[in-house]
Amino acid sequence: MNQLLIITVVLLVFLLIIMGGRRYRVEKADEEKESRKAEKDKWSKENVRSEKEIQITQSHLHSTINDQIGSDNRDGKLLKKIVDEWAELKIKRFTERRSWVRNPDQEKE
Repeated sequence: MNQLLIITVVLLVFLLIIMGGRRYRVEKADEEKESRKAEKDKWSKENVRSEKEIQITQSHLHSTINDQIGSDNRDGKLLKKIVDEWAELKIKRFTERRSWVRNPDQEKE
C-alpha cells in the first residue's frame, strides 16, 4: 500500500512538472506570435514612399524653407540639413526594405 501511494505521488509530481513546462512554452509561443503580429501591423501601416516621392517632398520642403526663413539664414541651413538627413534615411529604408526582392543572394552587412 505504501508503494502504491509513493508511486502515485511521484506520478503526480511528474505530471505537474510536465504541465507546468508545457504551459510556459505555450505562453512564450503566444507572446512571440503577438510580437510578430504587432510588427506585421506596424509594417502594413507604415507610410511607404518611393525614392522619387521622397525627393519631391525634399525639394518642396527646401523651397518652403527658402521662402519662409531664407537660404542664407543659419536656421534655414540647419533645417535644410535636417531635411536632407531625413530624406537620406527614408531612401535608405526604402531600398533596404525592397532589397531582398532584387538581391536575394546578397547577405546583410
